[in-house]
Amino acid sequence: MRRLVLSAFAALTFALPAQAAGPQPLEIVFTPKPAASRMDVRMTVTSPDLKAGEGLVRLPLILVGIPSARYDGDTLTASDEAGPIPLTQSEEPPTPQGVYRRWNVGRPTKGDVVVRYSAPPRAVTAATNNGPLFDLRQEGEGFIGAGVGFLATPVASGPWKVKLRWDLSAAPAGSRGAWTYGEGAVDTILPSEALSFSYYAAGALKSHPAEAKGFSLYWLGEPPFDAAVLGERTEALFESMSAFFNDQGGDYRVFMRQNPYKGMGGSALGRSFMFGYHPPAKPGVDDLQGLIAHEMAHNWPRMQGEHGDTAWYSEGMAEYYSVMLSHRAGVLPADRLFETLNDKAAAYYSNPYRGLSNAEGAKLFWTDPIAQTIPYGRGFFYLLNTDAAIRQASGGRRSLDDIAKAMRARDVAGQSFGLAEWLALVGAEIGADRARADYDHMAAGGLLKPADRFASCFTVVPKSSRPFELGFARASLNDARVVRDLIAGSTAAAAGVQNGDVIVETDPVDEVRKDETRTLRLVVRRGTELKTITYLPRGAAREGYAFTRVPAAPASACQF
Repeated sequence: MRRLVLSAFAALTFALPAQAAGPQPLEIVFTPKPAASRMDVRMTVTSPDLKAGEGLVRLPLILVGIPSARYDGDTLTASDEAGPIPLTQSEEPPTPQGVYRRWNVGRPTKGDVVVRYSAPPRAVTAATNNGPLFDLRQEGEGFIGAGVGFLATPVASGPWKVKLRWDLSAAPAGSRGAWTYGEGAVDTILPSEALSFSYYAAGALKSHPAEAKGFSLYWLGEPPFDAAVLGERTEALFESMSAFFNDQGGDYRVFMRQNPYKGMGGSALGRSFMFGYHPPAKPGVDDLQGLIAHEMAHNWPRMQGEHGDTAWYSEGMAEYYSVMLSHRAGVLPADRLFETLNDKAAAYYSNPYRGLSNAEGAKLFWTDPIAQTIPYGRGFFYLLNTDAAIRQASGGRRSLDDIAKAMRARDVAGQSFGLAEWLALVGAEIGADRARADYDHMAAGGLLKPADRFASCFTVVPKSSRPFELGFARASLNDARVVRDLIAGSTAAAAGVQNGDVIVETDPVDEVRKDETRTLRLVVRRGTELKTITYLPRGAAREGYAFTRVPAAPASACQF
């Protein structure tokens, strides 16, 4: 079963603010060292003219639970025409996503400033928690990760006239360097934020196609599936999706890497995404299809506003169009569409947080992976129902496609594309009162029954669902791995789990969560004794729905 990780910064795009003097040059040189022990970084900032105490560069200490490379003490240095620059460190005000560190200059700068440091890859093991794919990893004799995992970028937003180069003299023969915005030497204009929220890879990279072009898939190592077939499918899907959203002709890059821990997931950034997989699970191309389609779909639908208020749109649209456009492109036939719809129904109706409002869910967003999935199912079924309502009101002449494209067009044109515009567009199709009422019901955590959008092939039937209930705080599975906040009366408590138990081993929780019949096995240490405890992590049954096949429905009735 696939495991999705929140694309918290999905499909970031960046406005380039006007500057009277034009973008200042910014040169970055990456030098991978032998055996992928570290990657040296040299950044030359052209005449920043900073005063004493002003910020030079910044990097998260931790972002959505993922730690970055730590450049403590004097491991990050700066110099200019006057010699070494004394640096002090400070922390920016924390946000729900994490905390950024700044390096501030101790005197006025003179001329160009050169920043140097060595980025170590993050050490990961089978016990590492899954999460957004931001950290810099070593794989084989190469590196792969996002800028926010290791790249200290200018505090000044820019835009910058970026000159990015790879010094591969110490890397294995035949090594390549690739970035979201190009392979090898790249010259472009971007803000600092784009340098942070983009992907980088270096080493003995393999790719589809073999020579980089508009679409490219990169990887290190040997995957347990046919990467060429995956690349062909992904490229075909990209062409179909980009055509749907009227965005043909642009570059797009996909990066993939291996996880030493169980599960797989992906994170989408501007014009690129990365996904990770667990080789011992031996995922096939079909197993990866839904994950890849979801992350790719993030490239286009966006909504202005706070993440907690708009995640239903970004994640819901990615869920909806990853399914529908894959189906229309022929890579998700009717039988797999049926399975996919029921997988999404099971995940939504069994989510223990399904009744939380968007605002309430947002408070748990960065601390509980299950809470992070609220917008996926909620957004999917709200959008499915909105599509059905538009089709009914227009006699089949219009659909959600028209609204999604209109929102995208406003985004591209630099017009507002927030909730007010969404409600106005939907209201013009089904009536303003209906549009507002449907949205308010969804945002408040109201139960969503799927509309019979697929009634010619699959119909909706009642199916009660038992919500997933771990029985203790999800944070107990983090690094300390000590059970706390045990829920009295839960199946975990009934099976003998106690507060203070040290979790030594556990089945993959997210895989167990997706199967209502699957038990969870814990090995805990209590004092000097090891105990194995097995229980069904479920609460009481509650209302839910599923899809059932229409007997003998012809193939023509199963095309949507």
